[in-house]
Order: sequence, then structure tokens, then C-alpha cells
Amino acid sequence: MAEVKPLRLKAQRVAKRVAIATDSPTVQICVDTGVFHLPNIFDYLVPEEISELIQPGVFVKVQFGPNECSGYVVSRNPSDLELAKLKPILKLISPIPLLTDELIEIIALTCERYACKPWDVIRSAIPMRMAGAERSFIGRKLPKADGEILERKHELTITNSSDGLAHKINEILSSLTGSEQLLVIVPDQRDVSQITSANLNVTPIILTSSETKSLRYENYLKTRFDQPKLILGTRSAIFTPLSPNSTILILNDGDDSMYEKRFPTWNVRDIAMLRSGDFSLHFLSASPTLEIVRLSELGWIKAKREGADSQSKKVPIYFADSTVSDISVIKNGLKHGSVLVAMAETGYVNAMGCQKCRNQAKCGCGGKLYIPTKISYPKCFLCDEEFKDWQCSWCNGNIIRAISKGSTRYAEEIGKAVPGTRVLMSKGVARLDFLPESVEHLLVISSYGCEPTGTYSAVVLMSLENLTNRVDLRSLEFARRVIFENINRVAKSEGSAIHLDLPSTNPISQGLLRNDPYRLCLDEIQERQSSNLPPFTRLATLVGESAAIRTLARSLEENELFTAISVIGNPLEKGLANQTSKLVLRSEIARSEEFSEFFRDLSRYRGIKALSPLQLRMDPFSI
Repeated sequence: MAEVKPLRLKAQRVAKRVAIATDSPTVQICVDTGVFHLPNIFDYLVPEEISELIQPGVFVKVQFGPNECSGYVVSRNPSDLELAKLKPILKLISPIPLLTDELIEIIALTCERYACKPWDVIRSAIPMRMAGAERSFIGRKLPKADGEILERKHELTITNSSDGLAHKINEILSSLTGSEQLLVIVPDQRDVSQITSANLNVTPIILTSSETKSLRYENYLKTRFDQPKLILGTRSAIFTPLSPNSTILILNDGDDSMYEKRFPTWNVRDIAMLRSGDFSLHFLSASPTLEIVRLSELGWIKAKREGADSQSKKVPIYFADSTVSDISVIKNGLKHGSVLVAMAETGYVNAMGCQKCRNQAKCGCGGKLYIPTKISYPKCFLCDEEFKDWQCSWCNGNIIRAISKGSTRYAEEIGKAVPGTRVLMSKGVARLDFLPESVEHLLVISSYGCEPTGTYSAVVLMSLENLTNRVDLRSLEFARRVIFENINRVAKSEGSAIHLDLPSTNPISQGLLRNDPYRLCLDEIQERQSSNLPPFTRLATLVGESAAIRTLARSLEENELFTAISVIGNPLEKGLANQTSKLVLRSEIARSEEFSEFFRDLSRYRGIKALSPLQLRMDPFSI
């Protein structure tokens, strides 16, 4: 017979009695509820033991329903609320009031534009708290924002030199007076390393995710308490509070690293625009984005070229249809110095076919075949199956034809053409930030975005037709930027040359000959306006279950807010249950506020009705 265990009563802990502050006993707290349709602000009681430390801007922990949630104090004022119905603050997380009125305003404007909640932005705006880093700052008071507000200047600088950013930083620093600051935002850590190695007039405070959590939080506190002249950071640093009349300088605002990957998918350029009423903005790039060109044409931003002389006019430029080949440019360039070859594709052979019948090689599952490395066998990019004895399924031929060569295969072929030359590869995780100074006459083969900083006697740009013909919305914008950035790396000396694998009749080639990236942007912006595309419209995408997406699309067909509505299915999920689709919505830029308000209302409605969640991306980098 089984042993019968005695019954045990469930133990319940008696709630601890908390002494409430007598002076201003209630506070309004913005609570991280995680529920979109609930209000942001709730009332709580202030315990007497921490009353002196509770002030607007500090982070606390509170009870919300059955859960403990984070929150920040919005205000503390005398209240006539019935105290017995309120809960007390559980814990003071940090006594430092980091959320000042300025930062709260930035967060509120971001929430309005991107249809999100304050805590969705706070996670990006303020680094993760590290208690050890706070010790030397506790008890100090944040500097007050004072001083006369001066006229703000918004500029676009099109640079034609590889060290144009360092020159611009020093130029702005020399113009700062009093407590004014300069905040520089760059795409990634490589740009940070290149700037810090330049001759800057001031040592910057660094705010990047590559720093340790403790150092990043400590540096953030330094920017708040010490008000350094120069702050250098990546994407999230755009929210850093600044002194009045300060300047924000942004390098390559069209880089995809400038777009937040997680919801609410804000981007650096738009956040800077939201702050433009308080600070001067400077945009720097070898080729500007269409959004900035549009503002320049409206007169909101003043555009100017850096330097009167053009580097490209003094260096011969050869194209794919010229009599001078890329190999000739490389060989001649190596006689005078190092040569850079930049291309889009990495790997060995990214697409292969049959030499006999010219058909592309495919797997039985439908996936295309590729060759990862020189000594490996063809593999399927979908199912990863290897084909050690590959034969063409059309003609039984067994001779492989390389349709799309990667940088590794190209390096192998170039190495045979210029024997005895040292070849360096720069790509992905094996990226070189700087050209070695100890070795001359190097051949550097790089993927776009990984080019080592340095001066080259020749530059060869490959895969440009692939770049310009991509279906991506910003393909031409990216191609223009990498072309003009890389031609700026060529030295103005004997034997220097540039080679592009574009025909001379291509519009980009003609713009390069004129050395006028701004004119090229104007040509494309006219096409965008006639096609009802950004920057003349705002885009948003919603991803979710196909049934929910198609139901929503039908309900919006008569909504005059949207100029275009399209549903994109996922072909890889055809026939599967719970397949997803994407809804793409467009609206005129003049109705931007209504556009954002629609998605705030939509999120509230779906939350209240407990409908299936939809993934929202507003103003995405690409569709």
C-alpha cells in the first residue's frame, strides 16, 4: 500500500509594510509593460527610505500586475490620489537621473515617428547599466543646459579625399566655443579605428558596441557629466544628449549599419532630423543619399564640395569597353605602388555551369551549385549536398564553367598574371583596416566595404554591373558611394590609374568623368519622384501570417492615405501551414504624421483584440 503523505498548507508571505514619504508621496512612472495598447504612465508611491533619491529621470523597479517591471520616473508632484489604491516603488535601480527633459523629448519624437513605445527606444538610447561604472559619478549633478540658442546650420559636404572626415572634424572643433560639443556618428568600428588613428585636435570619448559593457557605460556617463568636446560613436550614439548649440556630424548616412535592425527600426539620419531644431547637422559622404539631396534642393541643407580640384580629372579612368584592360592597370600600378581591387562577391565560384551546353548547374532539389574553395567539390546552396563526380543533367558534360567568380578565385587568377607579388585579402571577419606601411607594391583584393585605408597607385573596381542591376531600392546609391570612395584612394602621381568594369556609356561612368556625384543623384531622384518612391514617399512593411496580411490588405484598399498597397508572398513556404506574407504600404511624405499615427492605432487595435502579431518595419533600408 502506498504511503500517504501528510497534507501541507501553502505558505504565504505577509506583505512587508513600507513607510511612505510624507512630502510628495506619489510619482508618475513610465513602466516597461511590454503591452502596446496599455498607457505608458502609472502612479506609484514613494517609500520614505529612498524618498530623497527619487527624482525625474531615475530608473526604478515596480510591481505591475504579477510581474516586476522596470520604469523611469517622469515627474514627482503633490497629488490628491487615494494612496491606499497605489503600490509602492519596489527598488531604486540607479540614483543617476539619466533621462533628462532633452532625452525624454527625443524618445517621444522617435515613438511618434516609428509607432513604438518609449522603452523600445530607451534600450538603444542608454547603454546597459553597470553598477561598478557608476560609483565615481554618484552624487554628482548633471550639467544644466543653459546659454543663448544660436542659429543652426545644416550642411552636406561631398568629400573627394580619403581623409576628408578627419579634416572636417578638426574644422568643426576649431569653431566650437564654450560648452558646445561635436557628436560624430560613423557606420562601424572600422571607421572609428581610422578616425582615432588620424591627427585629431581633441581625444574623443568612444561610444560603440565593441567596447566592454562596463567601459561603454562609463564612457556614456562621461559624456553626460564631463561634457567632452568630441564624442565618437556608432548608430545608438545618435541619442546622446548634448550641450546647446552643439553639432552632429554623420558619415555615410545611407550605410545599412545606420539602420537599427530590431523594432522600431529607426535610422540615424531621421533621428538627427528630429534633433535638428536644437543642433546643427553636417552630413559627409563621397556620394550623398537621395534623402539628403532632396532636402538640399529644398534649401533646408546647404551642399558644398570639398576642395576645388578634382582628383579623378588628373588620374586616367578606363572602362570595360576601353582598350586598356584591368590586368594592364594592375601590372602598371604595381610598378609604382600598391593596387586595390574591390569586388562584390566573396568565395571561390559562386555560380557554375556546364562548359559544353552552357546551362547552369543545379541540384535535384532545385538549388544552384557553387564551389566554396579551390580544393572542394560543387555543393548545393540549399541542401548542402556534395557532387564529387558532377555531370551536367542536360548533356552529361563534366567540365565546369565558372559563371560567377568570387574574390578568392579572382586572387588566384591575378596572382598568376603578376607572379612574385604579395597578395592580401580583405573580407568579412578577415578584414584589413589599414594598408601595411612596411611593405610596398602590394596587391589588395577586397570586398566592398572592407577596403583598407591607404594610398594606392591604381584602383580596379569589379562587379559594378551586378551592383547597379540589383533589385534593391538602394543599389545605385550604394554603387555610387563605393565608386567615389574608392577613386579617392588613388594617389595623384605618375602611373596612377582607375579601371571600372562598367561601359563608358553607363550614366555612372559619365558622372564619374564629370566628377559630379550630386548630379547623378539628381538624375535618380527625378525617376524616384515620377515612380512615387522614397524620398518622396514613406514606406512601411508588415510581415505576418498570410491570412492576416491579406485580410488587412483588403481592408485598406479604399484608404486614401496609401498611394500603393502590395502583398508579397514567401515562395519558399508555398504549400506550408502558417506561411507568412509581407504587406508593403506607401504614403506621400506630406502625410508623414498620419502615416505614423495609422500604425500606432493598428498596433493598439490588434493588441486589444488579441490578434496575431505583425512585424512592423517603418522606413526600412530595403524592402
